Amino acid sequence: MSKSGRGNPPKHSQFKKGVSGNPAGRPKRKRKAQLVRHIISKVLNTSTTYREGGRTKRASRLELVLKRLVIGALEGDVKSADQLFKLRAVAENNNGARIEKIIAEGWIPDFPGQTGEEKTRAHARDNENDPTGFWESGSEATDPPGSVPASPKPPGDE
Repeated sequence: MSKSGRGNPPKHSQFKKGVSGNPAGRPKRKRKAQLVRHIISKVLNTSTTYREGGRTKRASRLELVLKRLVIGALEGDVKSADQLFKLRAVAENNNGARIEKIIAEGWIPDFPGQTGEEKTRAHARDNENDPTGFWESGSEATDPPGSVPASPKPPGDE
């Protein structure tokens, strides 16, 4: 006769050798930063319906936010354009994402005769980004000889 009672359960109800009592294992500790990043990613990647040109379309919320920034920048909103360039720089540094060309029509120069390339360099310089030709691969990051400086300097500042 075998013992039974507290501390000696019957053989048929004991854990079998090599089989865990918790098949899922110990839960992994989640760091809050990872959890928040996961939640943000999940929310931004959720597909959403929207209307464009009378048609219903679907896109992620992140795409819609970026689309809104582009539209704002093209309408002349300087803050939207600045935010778009900052996001682009972060994406390029973190993910290796690269935009080959940005074409802006109807932009307003800072001074008469300013070219788009000069304005891009001035913007990059003001925001401490690397202005070395993301619009041209392998080109020098200096202004062409005889050109007007990219960023106008107020008189008496020299």
